[in-house]
Amino acid sequence: MSPLKFDVHASSSEFAAARLGRLSISKADQHGINQTGTKRVIETPGCFMNSIKGSVPHLTPDNLRLQDYGGISVFLEQILQADQPASFSKWPSASSSGFTLSDFLHLQDLILFCDLRDFSLFSPGSSKLGSNTDRHVLLSTLKGVRQLTLDEYLQIARQYRPDIMVSLTDHITETKEPGQKRVRKSTDRTLKWLDQILLERLGEDGRVEDRRKEEEKKRKKDKKEKRRKMTKEQLQQQEDEQDLESSIDVQPVTTEPWADVAVFAHVQGSHYEEERIWSAEETAKRDGVDGFIVHANALTTTSSKDESLKFIQVSIESLPALKPRLIYGIHTPEDVLKAVALGADLFDTSYPYQLTEDGKASLYYFGENPYPTATSPNLNDGSSNRWINLWDEEHKDKFVPILEGCECCACKGGRHTRAYINHLLKAHEMLATVLLMSHNMYQYSKFFSAVRESIKAGTLEQYTMAFHDTFGVEPTRTGEKHPAQIAVETSLARRNQRLDGAEPSEVEAIGTDDKGLKRPKDTDETEVAKESKKIKTAEPGTDIEQDTP
Repeated sequence: MSPLKFDVHASSSEFAAARLGRLSISKADQHGINQTGTKRVIETPGCFMNSIKGSVPHLTPDNLRLQDYGGISVFLEQILQADQPASFSKWPSASSSGFTLSDFLHLQDLILFCDLRDFSLFSPGSSKLGSNTDRHVLLSTLKGVRQLTLDEYLQIARQYRPDIMVSLTDHITETKEPGQKRVRKSTDRTLKWLDQILLERLGEDGRVEDRRKEEEKKRKKDKKEKRRKMTKEQLQQQEDEQDLESSIDVQPVTTEPWADVAVFAHVQGSHYEEERIWSAEETAKRDGVDGFIVHANALTTTSSKDESLKFIQVSIESLPALKPRLIYGIHTPEDVLKAVALGADLFDTSYPYQLTEDGKASLYYFGENPYPTATSPNLNDGSSNRWINLWDEEHKDKFVPILEGCECCACKGGRHTRAYINHLLKAHEMLATVLLMSHNMYQYSKFFSAVRESIKAGTLEQYTMAFHDTFGVEPTRTGEKHPAQIAVETSLARRNQRLDGAEPSEVEAIGTDDKGLKRPKDTDETEVAKESKKIKTAEPGTDIEQDTP
């Protein structure tokens, strides 16, 4: 029996597929005692917190527990060590001791979701990464590209024992639209792996047919090599004896079940509606699948947002209504609202992380304005009415919270002001991103909470239109950095390289194309240099904005 339980409570209206739900995990300890209440639940529509190497970026452990999220995502290509799964002989057995990946990461109270790769990040195309085969998929790890076979995947599942494990998938990483033949091949390969994984999960041998084919291939290879060395008389004798050859008999092997782990499956299909429908219908036929993942990532490079949402809708409509659907590639609030209206249940927290990396703080809300007295941003300084950029000069003397009335740990009580965070950013203090991430994650969770309330009240469509009227569309994220951020990082790079003994002529400025980063087109070079000089010559304890004589 699956440990995952998903209850659908209510829908928004007859005109929208949006629904309320609750995802929970029930676990039994090594004595067989059910421990349903030991983990948080995820109210849907909701999110898994994205992590890097099992840690949510910029959040300290105490701040992590303050977040109103019930689950966290970890990714094998980030946490899998170079010697794993070979070194699992040193890993405590989950079946005997109860030691799991949740214990290792100290995330026992959260629903742990484990996938192969983080699809919210850029994934190199097959021209750089290589192509998947029937025997393995390729992962881009910190140690380089490595192969992951089905056997290794099964070892990882048995040892790590996450709450939810995503099945092995042949994900298409091409940046251009793939051909339909390639898409069908990826779907067939993914479905074959899924069938094998579901058998192994129950303790049955899912690889017996693969081993038979491998043995047959090996026998043919040996026979070919043997024939090459034979005389004519020996060849004739062998042909006479061919009918007497024994058939290949491979016996099933007893395997260790891991039925205490739920399985989510990827729905393939890329840019082809008929392939998406076929993949969704075939995947839904597998009774052991506990949830589904629908991709929008590969679509964003060659399709518009509306086209991507249309493909998502095609996939969702072919999936069963009583199982959760997680969407990859939908991050901004307005896109989330559109996906929720199509029936999506789960997302990730890539959006607040991207804002934090850019030095931005969320101001948006959904429904009635809970912050009527909040200070509005100056839109002439590059901010949006949905967020402010705390790298901007206008905030250096604003001694007000990020968002007045916000109850996050950064805003509550007015202890941390915009001016203070502006100073922390320019001083390159890690507390700046800790406060920003706490605020952005809090606002994202409040956004989803308001969405759930609107579904319950039947006002989702009304408030969605109001959100678009108030906040418009998220500006395209170009990867360009703020001039002040470029100046700070340039200064730090020069300092670090001097400490490493590099010659001044070898030190290149951060923010140039050579470093893979684009300097904003409207950046004044002299201002950047001046800003860098201020930072380098500031005395300890002085305001970093003080001009140098």
